[in-house]
Amino acid sequence: MFKPSFPYQGNQLILTSDRVTIHSKTDAIFLFGKQAVGLSSTNTINLDASNKIILAAPVIELGNKAKDLGQPIVLGNDLNQQLAALAQGLQAVACLLTNVSETAIGSSMQQIASAGSALHTVAELLLTGTGSGNPDLSKILSKNTFTR
Repeated sequence: MFKPSFPYQGNQLILTSDRVTIHSKTDAIFLFGKQAVGLSSTNTINLDASNKIILAAPVIELGNKAKDLGQPIVLGNDLNQQLAALAQGLQAVACLLTNVSETAIGSSMQQIASAGSALHTVAELLLTGTGSGNPDLSKILSKNTFTR
């Protein structure tokens, strides 16, 4: 959070009132600040739009010090691909294991071995996609949006 220095040296405008309304009838309202633009309230801050709200920055933190103390958010499409791969792998293993028979021990052992091999392949794909626990290598974690 940006903390301005006090006392301020230089030109400034201070406007104090019970309510302040700025309305643009035909175009837009722009607020610029070389150091920061701060919005603060003791209750809520509302951002409403009929179309979309865009947050554009190299790093987006949702919560105080989210990048340092929080976690990256999960990328939905990439997570969906990882879960689909897991589901397909589990489905393949299930298909192989349904052919296991108590009476045909030899062929059943081959089915079990094939199921183990298929499960191992899927596990390797998932470990690669998740960066094997290393957030910097993960395909499903955002590199620039964090929350806590």
